[in-house]
Amino acid sequence: MNLTLTFQISIYLLVALSSVMFMMAEGGVLPQLVTIPLGLITLFFTDRWDKFSLSPLWANILGLLAFLIVCAEFTTSNIEGRLLSGAHFLVYLTWIILLQKKSDTQYWWLCALGFLQIAVGAVLTDSGYYGFLLVTYLFLSIWTLSVFSLYRTRNSFQQHDSSSPFPKSLTVGKDPHESPFNQKSYVRGGVHSEQTRQWLSMEFFGACFGYFISALLISMCFFLLIPRLWANRSLFENESLAASNKPLVGFAEKVQLGEMGEILESSERVLELSIFDNETDEPVPVSEFVAQFGMDEPLFRGAVLSSYKNGSWSKVRRRSRWRLYNSKELEIKQLYRQEIVLDSIGTEVLFIMQPFVGMDMLSKTENSLNLETLEIRQTQPPEEDGETRYNVFTAKDPAANIVIDQLDNNALYLDLPEDDLKRLIAFTQKLIADHPELKTNLEKARFIESWLRDSGDFSYTLNMSIQDPEIDPVEDFLFNRKSGHCEYYASALALMLRAIGIPSRVISGFKGGEQGYLSNQFEVQQRYAHSWVEAFLDDRWQTLDATPSLQRAESVAQNAAPLGSWKGISNALSQFWSDYVIGVSFQRQKSAFYDPMLRAGKKLGSRLYDFRETVIHMVKSIKAFLSSPRRWFSWEGGAAVFIIAGIFFALKWLLGVSIRLIRKILWRQRDQARQLRAGNVAFYEKFQALLANRGLVRTPAETQKEFSNHVKSDLSTELTEAHLDETPDLFTHLFYQVRYGDHPLNSEQSEELQQKLAALEIALTPKEQKENR
Repeated sequence: MNLTLTFQISIYLLVALSSVMFMMAEGGVLPQLVTIPLGLITLFFTDRWDKFSLSPLWANILGLLAFLIVCAEFTTSNIEGRLLSGAHFLVYLTWIILLQKKSDTQYWWLCALGFLQIAVGAVLTDSGYYGFLLVTYLFLSIWTLSVFSLYRTRNSFQQHDSSSPFPKSLTVGKDPHESPFNQKSYVRGGVHSEQTRQWLSMEFFGACFGYFISALLISMCFFLLIPRLWANRSLFENESLAASNKPLVGFAEKVQLGEMGEILESSERVLELSIFDNETDEPVPVSEFVAQFGMDEPLFRGAVLSSYKNGSWSKVRRRSRWRLYNSKELEIKQLYRQEIVLDSIGTEVLFIMQPFVGMDMLSKTENSLNLETLEIRQTQPPEEDGETRYNVFTAKDPAANIVIDQLDNNALYLDLPEDDLKRLIAFTQKLIADHPELKTNLEKARFIESWLRDSGDFSYTLNMSIQDPEIDPVEDFLFNRKSGHCEYYASALALMLRAIGIPSRVISGFKGGEQGYLSNQFEVQQRYAHSWVEAFLDDRWQTLDATPSLQRAESVAQNAAPLGSWKGISNALSQFWSDYVIGVSFQRQKSAFYDPMLRAGKKLGSRLYDFRETVIHMVKSIKAFLSSPRRWFSWEGGAAVFIIAGIFFALKWLLGVSIRLIRKILWRQRDQARQLRAGNVAFYEKFQALLANRGLVRTPAETQKEFSNHVKSDLSTELTEAHLDETPDLFTHLFYQVRYGDHPLNSEQSEELQQKLAALEIALTPKEQKENR
């Protein structure tokens, strides 16, 4: 394949990729889409076939016209439109340069304009696909610039070869454009081209790929470790930012039954959790933490819903002066630390995993706590970071944690719209009356929970269809559909408990989670959203869950995107781009990189300190041994002699092996160089032998160049008749090249020299010997 064509195709691919990325970032197809067919046309008609091109005059006129168009766009746009108008100017300039006859300068401009379009696109989008294309652009740009450098070097070699005094067969091919992969070259400008090697080879491609990997790793290190104090501060109030502040259904002030089904099929992340031992900073598996406190799955408590009417639950806001203690105020030392990162989902509610005893807010917001419901809210959703970070502390001793045992407003949690729920009330009271063995409220509550969850009469589904819109949705669920998701089970249980005089409320939060694909943190996605019930039993609020757990688990698993599927790959790519590129704030860097590095440093320091203590102890023991001559003549002395002798002979053996290995390597290199020189200068020995037969012998004081001049003077007639006038200079030049430049001959040169030697031998043969032959 032609080097020039390879370079041109690489340039145009780079231009096309930058146009596609800018088009994706802007969300429109014009004017970027024109660049791709225009580049294809100019590749052949302008660069390859030289059919047409813009003159400098017309290029300047079109550039001025493009500038006027951009000025018009700039004056009639908002801040984002002004940025786009400047980016469109880059596109127009790219068109003008594509239509010109190109030198190195024009190629450089195409690379630079494409890069600027990439930079503008990075400001406009946070898509994970843009990140993937950005990595592709990195490789293609490194490849293109490397081929560009090779292309310029090849042109420099060709200019040098045109003025070479030596035969073209020994320097350059017959047609430089016919086989550019096998161009002959010399050392020029610090670049050396082996005459028998191709310009483009697998080694060259491998080197470019190695540069790409190195550049990617180095850029990742700089990107992740440099504090990103400016992250997530957008210049534009676009639709994506507005959407990010939209409240997640199920956690607003008022929740309509069935709304949570909208998010139960989503694999979007809500929060990340890491648990540590607060004293040692050692990570604690979430499964171990959950098992220690008697839970089957992590339960993240969120919104507390207490008032029900016409198929919707609402909150009752009750401010309290009571607050949570922070870590500095806690007197308890044996603690677990839950580090939680809550994404911006448009709600003030903070989700926490019980039990807990204290809390630290790390983000720039305050928290307030409702003493009665123990619902924790922040004063306002985050704006700068796009996430809320907080630590929740759990005492290792379960008795030291907070217990929700307040019931200040009994009527609030017994409120029941009797006119709308007559059938539910009557059915519940009859159900309990049919089981006189149920004596306590706890037994009655557990029975209703089990009846909804385990009787087999009800099923779990996200596909909702109201059968009787004239009645309350909960009654429709209980007596008609008998299928629904967690909101319906929790609502039915809470209302049935109220029907028999047990205070209850509905809790919205999340249940379960999984280890993240791209991190070691426990991740909770929207599909883990869940509703359950808290009932006031035995003088404290207790958790009840009537949702069939196995059916719910199957539904949650089905809504997970498999990692091997396109959806799973897309989610993982978007998550990586969002978490580790777009959303890498200083706080995320601190938790994901700085804190783990600090913990690793502490561990290494403690180990080194232990090693230091060990070494000090050994030194003290040796010193005590040496200062006590009596111990020299004991078993300790004998053991010491054997150990010292073993160490001495081991070091001596290692030193000897190292010296022999170094000498062997040096001798091998010298032998190879000697053999290379001896083997490759043999042609000059044959040349001197032929001349010696004519009485021309080079003296020790005579250089090869001086001997060549001597030969040309004495044998001018014979050399001219045989057309070998430049042969002595050629042998001298190649001798210097091999002997002092360590540049061995290739097969073509060797064959050419053999022909020259044969012709020289015939030319130097006396006429009498020729006639006798």
